[in-house]
Amino acid sequence: MVGRKAVTTKGVRKQAVTKKRALKNKAANARRTRHAGAKYPPVRRIEAVWLDGPVPDGYWDRVEHRRLYVRWLGQKLGFRKREDWYRITTGDFKRNSGGGLLNAHWSSSAIGAVKECFPDDDWKDWLFGCTPRRFWRDPRNHRRYMKWLGQELGIRRPSDWYGVTNQDFKDNKGGAFLRHYGDTVSTAIMSYLPNHDWKEWMFSKTPQGFWLEETNRKRYMIWLGKRLGFKHLRDWYSVIGDDFDANYGTQFLRLHNGSPVAAVRDSFPRHTWNEWMFARVPIGFWDEPENRKRYMRWLGRKLKFKRPQDWYKIRRHDLQANCGAGLLVRYRSCIDLFRECIPELDWEEVPVGIV
Repeated sequence: MVGRKAVTTKGVRKQAVTKKRALKNKAANARRTRHAGAKYPPVRRIEAVWLDGPVPDGYWDRVEHRRLYVRWLGQKLGFRKREDWYRITTGDFKRNSGGGLLNAHWSSSAIGAVKECFPDDDWKDWLFGCTPRRFWRDPRNHRRYMKWLGQELGIRRPSDWYGVTNQDFKDNKGGAFLRHYGDTVSTAIMSYLPNHDWKEWMFSKTPQGFWLEETNRKRYMIWLGKRLGFKHLRDWYSVIGDDFDANYGTQFLRLHNGSPVAAVRDSFPRHTWNEWMFARVPIGFWDEPENRKRYMRWLGRKLKFKRPQDWYKIRRHDLQANCGAGLLVRYRSCIDLFRECIPELDWEEVPVGIV
């Protein structure tokens, strides 16, 4: 009963924290959706002098007059909340007696007009229809966007970024931004948090050409070995394809034609590997006569045979117990295998016990 009560209390406390966080986010969203011009009174018709023809010389040089026009334009377009301003275009200015003003004072930038007239708002340039020219050339804007994107996606810790995809960027006005990183999510994220120990294979896609680098393949295999609890090189004999699939290694294994053996040999080339000791030998391995002879030489050493005549003591069970069951499938009789691999002995009269 004590344990159940403790769990219940913990659950109630967690719900309270979640509710408090939701209310806090709701309040923050309410502040963000505040109309950018809400603190200003509506622009009266008598104030809109630009509607009566050319404005007096020097009229647009005063910032309060420019702001007055932008507020009026918002009314004209029916903007009611802050987010509506992200829909503003240069065409809106040109169609409403503001084309000359836009060119002369804001370099034809509707975004520049909005930011000058409502400087107290934290405008996200990428949410407008088109970001300013050269905007993404500034690394500071990259960091601003990534910080904002993390908030939008609910990222709380660096590892949460592994779940972010190209579609997340596209859905959050980041398509043009991502092109600066070759449309590679991992590159963008790693540039944003360069001090984190990233594992590129844990992203939805690895960078193009990543697995072609030997150091990257070796990094993955060392990491995988730790994940699987391997302490010695011989532990790799137990690895199977599912181990790669369950640990972000599907693309990596595809580079080795789906063969765990090939992956292990590539990453640890100085070690002498016996392919038959793996869970599965490579496809077509036993088709090679030299591989069959290699196995038999190894088996002889394993069984401590010192003279050729010692082979007469061999039993089918010896092969089955020493990773040779797959090899036996190729032969109707053990004798056929022995004749091929140990031709120096006379197998015509088979000693009693050999089957």
